[in-house]
This record gives sequence, C-alpha cells and structure tokens, in this order.
Amino acid sequence: MQTNTGVRHGQRDSGAERRLAAERIRRTMAIRFGTDGWRGVIAEDFTFANVRAVAQAVADLLREDGGARGAVPVGYDVRFLSRRFAETVASVLEGNHLAAILADGPVTTPMVSCQVVAEEAPLGVCITASHNPAEYNGFKIKAAFGGSAPPELTGRIEALLGRRAPRAGRVPDRRQPFLAAYVPRLRAVVDLRVVRRSPLRAVVDSMHGSGGRILGDLVGPGKAKVTTVRSEPDPLFGGHPPEPRPENLAPLRRAVLRHRAHIGIATDGDADRIAVCDETGTHLSPFQVFGLVALHLIVHKKWRGAIARTFANTLVAERIARRFGLPFFDLPVGFKHIARLMREQDVLIGGEESGGIGVKGFLPERDGILIGLLLLEMLATGERRLSRRVAAMEKEFGRFFYRRVDLPMPVEAAREAVARLRADPPARLAGVAVTGVDPLDGVKLLLGEDGWILFRGSGTEPVLRVYCEARSPVLVEKLIRTGMARVPSAGAATRRPGAQRIPRVAE
Repeated sequence: MQTNTGVRHGQRDSGAERRLAAERIRRTMAIRFGTDGWRGVIAEDFTFANVRAVAQAVADLLREDGGARGAVPVGYDVRFLSRRFAETVASVLEGNHLAAILADGPVTTPMVSCQVVAEEAPLGVCITASHNPAEYNGFKIKAAFGGSAPPELTGRIEALLGRRAPRAGRVPDRRQPFLAAYVPRLRAVVDLRVVRRSPLRAVVDSMHGSGGRILGDLVGPGKAKVTTVRSEPDPLFGGHPPEPRPENLAPLRRAVLRHRAHIGIATDGDADRIAVCDETGTHLSPFQVFGLVALHLIVHKKWRGAIARTFANTLVAERIARRFGLPFFDLPVGFKHIARLMREQDVLIGGEESGGIGVKGFLPERDGILIGLLLLEMLATGERRLSRRVAAMEKEFGRFFYRRVDLPMPVEAAREAVARLRADPPARLAGVAVTGVDPLDGVKLLLGEDGWILFRGSGTEPVLRVYCEARSPVLVEKLIRTGMARVPSAGAATRRPGAQRIPRVAE
C-alpha cells in the first residue's frame, strides 16, 4: 500500500504555518520606534501585516489604560498606499471596539496633533515617513498633549508587539476634515492681519507633500502675495526626497528670483519642518532660521521663556539666551525631547538641526507652516530684506557655517564607529584643539569658540550622520573630512567607486 506523505486538500501543513508565524514574529520584533516614529521600506518592512501588528499593539495599550476617552484621529500623507495603511489602522482600532476618526484627505502631521487635542483623544496616528525617500512609509504616534510620543509610550507599544493577533473591524465610513482644529492654533501665535496688510512677496515650496497650498490659503487675499510651487500631491515627490535641504530646493530658489520674492519657504513631506532662502535665492541654514524666529519672538513680540536646542543645533541659541537672560537647555536629538520640556517648563522656542521648530502658544510640537507664517510676520513688521535680517543677527551673535553629511552605514557599524570615537577622541582635529567631549547623544567634539563636530547614528535610517558648525566654510570642510577619516568604515566607503562623496562646503 502506498503511503501518501503529502498534505491532503484542506489539511493544514503545521510546519509551514509555524515557519510563517515565526517569520511574522521576527519581522514584528524588528519594528522599532526611532526619534519620531517607526519607518520602513514599503512592501519590505512597511507591510500591511506589520501595520496591523503595530495598530493592534496601540489598541492593546489603550485597552490596558482603560480604553480611549475620545476617538483616535488617524491621518496620512501623500505617499504610496498611505490612505489604505491609515484605513488599516482605523479598522484594527474599530475591531478592538475603539473609535477612530479618519482624515478626509492627506494632512500634515501637526494637523493630526491638533486633532488629538481637539478630540481629547489619548493619542493619534499619522501614516507618514516625513522627509524620507518615496520608497519609505512610517507610523507616527502623537500623544494626548499633541506632540511626539515620549519614549516610554513608544516603548510600551514595542513591548506589546506580537502579543495578540490583530483584530480587524470595519473601516469607518465617516471622514473628517482636520483643518478646523488646526487653524485656530496658528492664529493664536501669528497675527495674520499684519501679514496680509504688508506688500510681501513669498514663494512656498511644498515639495509635493501634505503642506499643499495651506500656507498660501491662510495668508489669503490682501497686499501679501504667496506663490506656491510643487503643491500637487505626488507619491514620488518629483523624483527627490521631500527633505528641505539645499540640494532638493532648486525649484524654490528659481521661483524666488523669478517672482522677486522677499522669502522662499519650503516644508518637508508632512510639513512639520521648514527650510528658507532669502530674496537672493541664498539658502539659510536651519540654525539661522532658528535664531531669526527666536529674536522675532523676543524683540518684536516681547515674549519670554526658555530657549531649548537639540544636541546638533547652533551655538547661537545659547548666545541669544545669555544675551536676554533666558533659561537655556541642551537636549538629545529628536523633537520628542523638546516636546517633553515644553510640557514641564515655560519654553519660548525649541528647535532641532533639521528645521523642526516649536514655539509657545501652539502645542509642544514642531510645525513648518507655523514657522513660515512667523517669518512672514517678522518681515511684515520691519526690514523686508531677509539677507539684512541675517546680517544683523550675525553681527551681534557671530557668523557660523554648518554642514551635515549622511553616510550610508549599517546601524550596528554606525554605533561601533561612534563608540570608538567616544573611547579615543582626538586631542586636535584639522589643527583645532578639542576642548571637550560631550556624549549626550552620539559623540560631540567641542572646539571652543571655533565650533563643534558631532558623530551620531540616525534613529530612523541606516546612516552615520556627521554634523559640524564652525566659523568658516573652509574649516567646516576640513573638520568633516578629518573627522570622517577617523571612522575607518566611513573612510573606506568614501573611497570605493560609486560611494557618496563628502560634499564641499560653499558659503
């Protein structure tokens, strides 16, 4: 008699099922929340199965805490499948008997934060990978206070991953606009009437992201004229990452010159960060933007409070705080640390090196559109040539130049490179004495009044980031090149064919 060792029709292959379950668990266990959310490559790490698993962990956390007091807002950006991923999150929440509110279209991350507070919800979710390339998507958690989820909250979600199989329910039929909860919070900070009455010309570059025409629509009719470029949603972002860095902003600079604008403003993929160029098309560093906004709040609006910067931000922040007798805080990289401080202290302004800035009177949250409106308010209340504003600030607080280099590198290799530098820092770098070493987040070599250089592994991508601020562009380049030479794997990477070239620093 012949024995059939195969699997009969309708019979489960328990070994195959176990292997599939083990693979699902392995992938779920690899999910980690970085400086602001979990991000992954679509269809590789960022899959519907993993999104369901994270949504179920969020639902389990809410149920542990007694359920949701209000409906959970779920927003999404313009990326590929973002709407369907958001619907998946909402269906899992509904399947766990937790009400969810879906946005009626792509929204910015700060709009989700405002909706969380308006609904008195325990948290909110935004499906976005922010500034990452188009192949990425992400899962941001917004806490009840309307800001980035603190590490203890995301840590609990990570601990609950894979504990329970996702329970999917119906996708909510209702879609709700999030703009109504957002605009009043902007008006509480910015006097839009002053902006509208001024004969300003501005260009806004939304980089095909969620910012769309929001800023221009807020300024509306009046003397001020706002032209928006790259406002149409595009999952591919025109072939460039929606990160407002100089190499991605040629359309903005061209439009500023063509329209003879006073300022150019760019927001990233989910519009929580900003980049700026002046009336000549010259790109301002995020540090210069931070200083200008801080001085506007202090000098023109007469507001007071602490100044907070993340670890990779400018020396000028501390000098401004000292000049006006304001408290000053230095924090690890990630706006979530500023958000925590804004809940605990009277913080006037907090900013990170990548153009994420938050101010008092809004939420403990960064917002590129809000900062853009504040800059317009600044120009409307005095000198309209932004280059002159920058020159006046640098005359009083010093002129510095800045560069960030991202070197592709596995997460573990980046961690090891930083550890080696921390254990054996140089006494001098590019001929400049190293006056101290600060290990708050990565390793920062302090160079006295000449500046600093920081080595840090990214919290969201497999790259080693090297940040540097110094008194001249030539010194910035020397410091970066000399510093990179002390990272063996980085040096090898820059020499092999096709590797990323360390960019030259231009004034």
